Amino acid sequence: MYLGAALAGAAIALAADRAVDRKGRAPGNRSPRVWFFDQLKLTPAQRDSLTVVLDDRDKKFKALMETRKVILDPLRASQDSIDAEWRQRLTQLLTSEQKAIYDQMQQARRERERTGRGGDRR
Repeated sequence: MYLGAALAGAAIALAADRAVDRKGRAPGNRSPRVWFFDQLKLTPAQRDSLTVVLDDRDKKFKALMETRKVILDPLRASQDSIDAEWRQRLTQLLTSEQKAIYDQMQQARRERERTGRGGDRR
């Protein structure tokens, strides 16, 4: 039930957010909600009703994200620890030449992440 509600809310949010620039403005410097309402040509009553729906969605998403953070942050720390351990064990197995190649591979990965061209999926 919650997943369905979250997905429905995400679909509405995605529709509105796609038209918003990186600074959080919709075309014409209007708020995303106002732009969304204008595009749908909502009546004042519909705007009021949808505002209540969106405020409720935002409140639920905020709570969901807080729950997600509480659950995932400790897991991320464990994941980082496991990742550091395997990298240490890997480098112990590599020759100097292989370590240099590995370092180049890691630098290329960091560059891809920095420029937004793939990389870390977390």
